[in-house]
Amino acid sequence: MKTPLSDLLPTFSKPILRLPSVTGPALVMGAAPNFRLPQGHDADWGLVTVNASQLLAETFGLPVPDIALIRRGILVGQDEQDFYKRDLLKGRQAKHLIVPVWPDVEDKLEAGCRTFDYRYDTLQALTKWQLANIVWRLSGKYHVSRGWHRKISTGAFAIMLARFAGFAPVVVSGFSLSQAGHGYDTRNAFRYHADEDADLLRRVVKRGEPIYAEDRDFAAESGLPLWQGQMP
Repeated sequence: MKTPLSDLLPTFSKPILRLPSVTGPALVMGAAPNFRLPQGHDADWGLVTVNASQLLAETFGLPVPDIALIRRGILVGQDEQDFYKRDLLKGRQAKHLIVPVWPDVEDKLEAGCRTFDYRYDTLQALTKWQLANIVWRLSGKYHVSRGWHRKISTGAFAIMLARFAGFAPVVVSGFSLSQAGHGYDTRNAFRYHADEDADLLRRVVKRGEPIYAEDRDFAAESGLPLWQGQMP
């Protein structure tokens, strides 16, 4: 009888991020229309963006993201949304670009970035097993993507990644489990992963991770505690 993969996760080595050691608070910035800067935010906070949310960061005068998490389709995909997002991100940059879930060589991602002049100090692709390990370490939840209806969103993983990298507290803004669309355009983008995201975030809350929601509605939807400036 085969050993369930969920039983093997504890034996996997801890994923290594090619990032400098980070500490202190971080803002994880989603692209929902409800984005606001958290109470107490200043230039010392880290910034983690998701897909094209760094366009919103620019409108608030925020710096180049410390971590930009961008799904692989935006870099190398061929559908209309991929071309559209590449056009939005053209000429931008991040300190550290991380792409989940990518089973192939990073050379292809580097070539994809060059096609729309997206720059970075480091680039790292994560396999689905590395993603599963990071999620498991923070939530106790076994997760490997089996299709869009069983997959956590890129945004939910960005929250996990920020905490895994060492930021604390992690405050999220521009996230919603019910509100469609983006803050940088008028397209009514449907949110496919709301149930999986909600389950994951509630597990993280139960484990006491210092992750907070800036927005009252998202706090209520996700179970994350509301951010009210709770610095350690």
